[in-house]
Amino acid sequence: MTWTASQDILPPVPPARRLDPAPEGPVGAVELTASHLTSSAYTVSDFERSLDGLVREAHRDRRRLVRTLADVLGDRHPEEAGAHRLGGLDVVVASLLWRVPGYSLAPQYVRRGPGHGECAQGGLELVLTARLREIGYALMSKEPLPFLLSTPTWDTGALDAAELVERLTAYRRLGALPGPADFGQALLRVRRGDPGAAGAAAAAATRLGTAEGARLAAWLGPEGEPAPAHRRVVEPDPATHRAWRRTGAAAAQVAYRSAERPALQGEFPEPFRWLGRPHDGFTQCYHWHGGHPVRASVLPEDRETQAAWLLPQVTLAATTDDPGGSWMLPHLARLGGPAGPALHAALAAGLGGRYVESRRPAVEALLVLADRGELDAPLLGRELAAMAALGTVKPNRLADAARSAAAAGAHATLWTVLAEVLPALLPSVRGAGEVLAVAASCAERAGATGRVPDAVATVASRRGSSGLVSEARRLSAALAGT
Repeated sequence: MTWTASQDILPPVPPARRLDPAPEGPVGAVELTASHLTSSAYTVSDFERSLDGLVREAHRDRRRLVRTLADVLGDRHPEEAGAHRLGGLDVVVASLLWRVPGYSLAPQYVRRGPGHGECAQGGLELVLTARLREIGYALMSKEPLPFLLSTPTWDTGALDAAELVERLTAYRRLGALPGPADFGQALLRVRRGDPGAAGAAAAAATRLGTAEGARLAAWLGPEGEPAPAHRRVVEPDPATHRAWRRTGAAAAQVAYRSAERPALQGEFPEPFRWLGRPHDGFTQCYHWHGGHPVRASVLPEDRETQAAWLLPQVTLAATTDDPGGSWMLPHLARLGGPAGPALHAALAAGLGGRYVESRRPAVEALLVLADRGELDAPLLGRELAAMAALGTVKPNRLADAARSAAAAGAHATLWTVLAEVLPALLPSVRGAGEVLAVAASCAERAGATGRVPDAVATVASRRGSSGLVSEARRLSAALAGT
């Protein structure tokens, strides 16, 4: 159904930012690395610039870099340790200091830990691990890489295709061999939003005449397209969640299963192949609670798949006392790729979070998508209605989240969303009056006009002056322009 309404006036969303170049000189590279390793703000920008700086400085003057590292971070790695004991940039630092056995960096030792074989976040972590160990292994060799192919252009982790072509051109000129994990990560990061730019980059990649150029050209075509996730209503195995003391997670709920991507299971290294297999996110995973944007930057142009994996964790925040994974929603909203049904479903579950702290990130994500013109308000409304029918989303919690979004200026957007929800709640679902009141306020503020929904008209025609009836009449009057 279509209504006429004014445009929302939303708070501006900060755009994605280009990464600054890595600091030049060993002192700058080591200082940034030390700052990153000791900081609780685990940002994509600091992680990638530190990594890029270490690789470039090792290629320019390894001895100076190692001396500086030993002075600043030597105490962090006083003894030799296996690569499996080191996480993040510590693997690279320890490799430069020769504090890690070279054999432990070999690809065959990059595998999942016990108990996390189906964990989506563990899969992303494994890609990070493979990339970092490959870099560490190269740094211990006689021919370290001149620079990385996978360093992103943007702080989301996305990489411009034309920039990757330039790097491959430089590799060909220098006679450098791309690392399989480094190049695989570069492909996963390539931006595809502009068909013209992607086509030009594919043609330039083909002209390189290299295997990597051919793979990039194919990836920029249908081969690299993110696959849509598949919606279903499931009853998760209660034992899966009870193992992590998550009670009450066995009720039927909406889930999205990520689709199979054969291209990811072909020429990519083994640690990447799990990303191309179907998965619905129901695991004993604890990573969402300690996750970070760096992990999400493995797939910065496929937020739909990440949302499918995240959805069960967001649903926990709506159905149990578990804090769930709602805090990741604003970050996923800022990533690239289609903003499809799985992302809207995760947003819907987040808006129904049990606590204000769980709902707040979902409100922020809604505003981000609305400001970017990527929010499908009717789709979100239909998903909210479906989750309300399942009991995942409670009307009073949805009303509170909607009031917060409306206070930020999203009146027209919220009216369009709630118009799809009201038929599922009226006339008698507990808490429907709160949602109806927010809908009426949003319709008034947005100047919405159009046909009164049948469910609202039925309630408005009742006798009496209860709160529900009064709000239904108020909404009817707003839509009628009176």
